[in-house]
Amino acid sequence: MNDFAVNPIIKKFVREQKDISIDRYSDKGAYGELYFGTRNVFGDRVALKFYELDASGNGHEEAQLLKNISHENILPIIDARILDSDIAYYLTPEMSGGDLQNVIDKFIIPSDIGVTICQNILKGLNELHKDSNRMVHRDLKMYNILVDLKNGVETYLADFGTIKKIQPNNSSVTASKHTILYRTPEALSSNQHMVQSDIYQIGIILYQVLGGFFPMKNPEAWLSGRIMKKYDSLESWQKQGFLINHINDLIQKGKLLDLNTLPSYIDNRLKTIIRTATRVDYNQRYESCVDMLKALFDQQKGAKSWWIDNGIINAKCPKSNGRYRIVQKKTDLIAEYSLNGTSWRKKFDGTEKEIIKKITEHNKKYK
Repeated sequence: MNDFAVNPIIKKFVREQKDISIDRYSDKGAYGELYFGTRNVFGDRVALKFYELDASGNGHEEAQLLKNISHENILPIIDARILDSDIAYYLTPEMSGGDLQNVIDKFIIPSDIGVTICQNILKGLNELHKDSNRMVHRDLKMYNILVDLKNGVETYLADFGTIKKIQPNNSSVTASKHTILYRTPEALSSNQHMVQSDIYQIGIILYQVLGGFFPMKNPEAWLSGRIMKKYDSLESWQKQGFLINHINDLIQKGKLLDLNTLPSYIDNRLKTIIRTATRVDYNQRYESCVDMLKALFDQQKGAKSWWIDNGIINAKCPKSNGRYRIVQKKTDLIAEYSLNGTSWRKKFDGTEKEIIKKITEHNKKYK
């Protein structure tokens, strides 16, 4: 299972216990070891997250939080057990789609589904933020959003190892130093994190889900021009620090995201939502999850669903199920329309930008 670096106590338990047939290990658990398997009695897939306890036997905060906060968009907990004086684990359902990054890597995500995913994240996050809880997540990213594909696209907020409670009479907590690309401007400038900081991270996730350029696995792609030349001239031991400083500079200047890299069919209203959520000044962002949810709901009213399949831009009218596609016919770019997805006829032609505008406005009453 490629878990050679895992604590021997955990490895021994995994291989000897009889209740769960554990068959997979993941190193994506930022705050604990993560295994997956099938419960032998119930036959369902589960995830086991192991975590360390302190000298007093404490450290159950994440498991207790999952147990005490119940919401349809927050990962549910099945059970929790103490393994020995130093280690414990809790049990949750395994999500069939894995994390959100895995889903967008493997599947085509239409624009309306991408928006729905982020709305669901906001709903779960709002449960943490509400006055009775006053908690912030501090490390929202694609790997901390889990997706179940059994009944559509069900989305769950997960990995609560960084959560902190905002104390009465305060509006912020100290910032998390994990996951460089999702750090907020205020984390870098003043080491603070508040409700609007979580919203900033949701803005980045929305940008990613909709297809914006965000090379997490190739950080050098953030470099270009003279910056890249400078990077190439450095000694190998200097490069990581240079890259981190450059990314921090982009974050603080509000230049981490390039909205021009979003697909051509992403409209200005969605771009405005992303831009508002990720403002450098947190006072200019959405004040709450509810505010961002409303903006997304209003944007989706009557909006068509867009996606790219094999290089072809497609659109669907949610109410009529009529479909459009933009195709090249000889030297012309045209929009074809179909009611059943098999019989296509030409609707109009023009440049890609002109056609997208026509599709957006066409048959508005049937959107």
